[in-house]
Amino acid sequence: MSQFAIISTSHRSDSQSHRIAEYLNNTYFSSSADVIDLFAADLPMWTGATPPTPAVTDIQKKLAEADGFVFVVPEWHGMAPAGLKNLFLWCGAAQFAHKPALLVGVSASVGGAMVIAELRSSGYKNSRLLWIPEHLILRNVSDLWQGKDTESDQYLGARTAYAIDHLKTYARVLAPERAALCAGLEAYPNGMS
Repeated sequence: MSQFAIISTSHRSDSQSHRIAEYLNNTYFSSSADVIDLFAADLPMWTGATPPTPAVTDIQKKLAEADGFVFVVPEWHGMAPAGLKNLFLWCGAAQFAHKPALLVGVSASVGGAMVIAELRSSGYKNSRLLWIPEHLILRNVSDLWQGKDTESDQYLGARTAYAIDHLKTYARVLAPERAALCAGLEAYPNGMS
């Protein structure tokens, strides 16, 4: 059975991103995924010289054990949070290579699409992370999945189930071939730019 990690990439306390990450875990993964909260993790800024802290090594281990990922990413000023970019500096191909990931853009209003475009263009290069074709954009997120069973709750619930089913299929299919796919990474550790 595949193992998944859901990364709440907000580095704010009590964030909607973390609430959504927990909701996804409880609703679509039977509470079996590792939820990684970048606020709680409080990773040090990567400098290239700073040794990994216990929080860094704990996250590296959890990500390495996962077969697939969900990234819950708030859009701040049209961009992904700096903490997510920091995570990609601490964790690379050893944790992410040739593993599928679902992007979930989160917005307090009507945004969310910019982080999808940003991460699809740059969030895979050296990590070799595989963004699946499906993604989700959760707008007006503070009103979503709050027990009111709105039309939006129902549509986005069904769309989320569809996207996560795809993620699970990708994880199951890719897992047996990951070693072969990663065989050349020692010779070619960085993606071409």
